[in-house]
Amino acid sequence: MSRRKFWRALAGLSAATELGARRTVLASPPTGTGDPDPSALLPKLLNRITFGLNQTDLAAAAQRGYSGYIDYQLDYQNIADTSMPSRLRFLTTLAMAPVDLYAMSSGQVLTELIDATIIRAIFSQRQLYERMVEFWTDHFNIDIQNGQARYLKTVDDRDVIRPNALGFFPQLLAASVASPAMMYYLDNALSTAGAINENYARELMELHTLGVDGGYSQRDVNEVARCLTGWGAYPYVVGDPLSGTLRFRPEMHDNGSKLVLGHVIPEGGGQNDAAMVVQILANHPSTAMFIARKLCKRFLSYTPPDGVVKSVAAVYTATGGDIKAMVRKVLAPEHLADAPLKFKRPLHACVSALRSLSAECLAGGPIRQQLQLAGHVPMSWGPPDGYPDSIDFWSGLILPRWNYGALMVAGSLAGVTVNPGTLFAGLTTADQIVSRLNSLMFGGGMPESDAAALRAYLAPDPTSLQLQKDTIGLAVASPGFQWY
Repeated sequence: MSRRKFWRALAGLSAATELGARRTVLASPPTGTGDPDPSALLPKLLNRITFGLNQTDLAAAAQRGYSGYIDYQLDYQNIADTSMPSRLRFLTTLAMAPVDLYAMSSGQVLTELIDATIIRAIFSQRQLYERMVEFWTDHFNIDIQNGQARYLKTVDDRDVIRPNALGFFPQLLAASVASPAMMYYLDNALSTAGAINENYARELMELHTLGVDGGYSQRDVNEVARCLTGWGAYPYVVGDPLSGTLRFRPEMHDNGSKLVLGHVIPEGGGQNDAAMVVQILANHPSTAMFIARKLCKRFLSYTPPDGVVKSVAAVYTATGGDIKAMVRKVLAPEHLADAPLKFKRPLHACVSALRSLSAECLAGGPIRQQLQLAGHVPMSWGPPDGYPDSIDFWSGLILPRWNYGALMVAGSLAGVTVNPGTLFAGLTTADQIVSRLNSLMFGGGMPESDAAALRAYLAPDPTSLQLQKDTIGLAVASPGFQWY
């Protein structure tokens, strides 16, 4: 079969991804019912809380029911993620102490953490947990390519983000404030009583807690920066177990009294000043609204309804920032039923194809290389605001998505295997094969325009292995599969 035909079909099928599909979806109103049937929402739920639905998860969700499956995923520590130890066993730096990480090649350290992120996204049974790890990694962004972060982001991921991703926001915030990787990334390690650096204090309020319109002033920035003076990390010394761990230097701390958002912090507080800042910021109503809006944006809509955001913020306030309770509120059936489609970011698009097709992926490297082309390597966003959750940013980069579908089925991604013989066992017609792809990849929601194009491509000989492979690649690159 001519490869020219494949590329013509791919171009024709995917032309609508940025233009027609984007206009159609964003211009259309939400398709809510006001009284949603939770069982009918299960494919949509799985698309939102996982890195891509698959038949195993659909069956489990059907058995547990809508709320039961959310509760099951939120209780992630009781999900036996049995395949993870063997899949991650070659990534030896993940559990290392900072002093040992410093002794390794920085390239190995950062590559192994990125690959672990990809492997967990593909194969972990704790899918909602991994989605929340991704969310907080963006929220408390640290560029892994930046200086000390090449070594210390591994510790931040292990000891800050992952233990607190479904805990309580104040504890997560406190852990981030005490992260040596964050201290270096946003220059707080340089901030002393005699030379205050306001960079981290500003981002702490603008990006991590209150939001840009959260009601703080330049004086608050300066006062928070004063509270955080003297905090940094121990420098690397061969064999010193303190290397790269949190360090407070009292002689470098501004011990004068401060006024933060109307709260007096008495003089002589020393390292307790930082704890008081965390408490003030975590308890502020602007923080409740800011976190609630970001959660609603990630799981529901680029422009979530104010009423929904306020209801989630109320849960934050009532529970002291219980992340599980907020996620449960965000995912209420009536909220999800009214949520319009969102555009998959590249990591989501790549991983969802692998998950839905039950593909084998022996290592993260091939996917990492594809994500590099698509501009979405985990933890590699330079500015402190994290990778954008925005269709305007991602919808213009179409070519890597086209190529990815073709490379998957051509065997051009080392260690990545898709088996049409297993996927289409016993199927002999174009209708049957496209129906199977609709079920596997779309949960029954494949747009008819995509289905018609796939059927037409298969029509000459639906039993041809090459045509079947091509059709999988076309489905991965199709406009409908770019949305969730």
